[in-house]
Amino acid sequence: MPRLGVFLQKRLNPYLRPWQFLKRFFPRSLFGRSLIILVTPLICVQVVLGYIFFDRHTETILRLLSNTIAGDVALVLNWIEEDNDFKRIHDLAQKNLSLHLILEPNSTLQKTGLHRQTWLYQFLGTALDQKLKSPYYVRMDSNFIYVSLLSSKGVLKVTLSRKRLFSRTTPLVLIWTTGSALFLFGIASLFMRNQIRPIGRLAQAAESFGKGDDTVSFKPEGATEVRQAGFAFQLMRERLRRQLSDRLEMLAGVSHDLRTPLTRMKLQLALMPNTADRQALEQDVQAMQEMVQGFLTYARGAGEEESKTLNLAAILQEVVQPFSKAGLLVTVDCPQALMVTVKPGLFNRCLVNLLSNAKRYAQKVVIQVQVTHHHWQIVMDDDGPGIPFQERENVFRPFYRLDSARTLDKGSVGLGLSIARDAIRSHGGQIYLRSSPMGGVRMVLQMPL
Repeated sequence: MPRLGVFLQKRLNPYLRPWQFLKRFFPRSLFGRSLIILVTPLICVQVVLGYIFFDRHTETILRLLSNTIAGDVALVLNWIEEDNDFKRIHDLAQKNLSLHLILEPNSTLQKTGLHRQTWLYQFLGTALDQKLKSPYYVRMDSNFIYVSLLSSKGVLKVTLSRKRLFSRTTPLVLIWTTGSALFLFGIASLFMRNQIRPIGRLAQAAESFGKGDDTVSFKPEGATEVRQAGFAFQLMRERLRRQLSDRLEMLAGVSHDLRTPLTRMKLQLALMPNTADRQALEQDVQAMQEMVQGFLTYARGAGEEESKTLNLAAILQEVVQPFSKAGLLVTVDCPQALMVTVKPGLFNRCLVNLLSNAKRYAQKVVIQVQVTHHHWQIVMDDDGPGIPFQERENVFRPFYRLDSARTLDKGSVGLGLSIARDAIRSHGGQIYLRSSPMGGVRMVLQMPL
């Protein structure tokens, strides 16, 4: 029953929450959503104005114009009934009412009513019904209105311009309201873009700083809230700089304090007789020296190294060559023209640590480079014993030893993968562990373009 309820909830969720379905069609950028906020009131105003204008104002204007035309036609009809001088009536109607008259004696109407049942015909037909008592027939074209009337002297045909049933207010209102709305929308869009641009610059500065590029200049600007966010980012960046500087100074002191006793111990061991105990102590001192160097390498991180744009294929060949000479079978598949922006020393150190780790436990390594629209990645497969799934995150912890799965060489303190991940993260990328089709470990180094 609980599974059935979850299944029904997933199926009915789009119908119960229509806004969740509509969200996928909304823009994701702040500028796009701001434009929707601006456009929605304008559209609502246009709809309300159009309804009020067309339903009220236009209807009133058409009713008045139709009554005027019907009154003129009724007046002419009365003149025809009361006066026999048709030429004088025609001249008066032509001069004062802009009506063209034709009288057909002894003729009858072939049709009565309205030519079409449209809203414009309906207004004129209603007015004629109110003003006339005799049968009539109304027809319109693009330029004229034709009204045929049945009188006692025959059929009277009245022709008048269709412009008399047309109000210029309607298109003028539409043009002015639509034009002003578009003009104001354009101005509002420019102001909105200028307000959003500082947010984009703040995001770019934060992204560059996260990738280790501290050379990007940033100046807080824009609205008060955006300036506050910019000043907060500057304070955060300064704190991180001071923290890194203090860290490097502390490491310099630790390096001096630790290497000095180790040097004295090596000198004392050199003066001792060559015995089994001396050899064991020399091995311990050498292991301690490698441990100290590994710790300093890990803690130093990216330092102040600057990024450079280099050929990735050349970097891989340079790093792989010493391992190939040492007996590790390494295959590289990389586009020759791929240029990437990296910190050379830090990136090389990362690759060296990964290949050194593979050399201890594998015989063959395959390196493939893949490029997508948003990032490029290095996929490194080996045929070693692999890493259990539950230990894949632990191996990135500093000084973590996977003794149950691998036998560590003397002097290795579990900092290789930690240094590699720290190097990749300083570039704004990520490193993942997967199962390799070769039976060992697949290292995926994903870097942004």
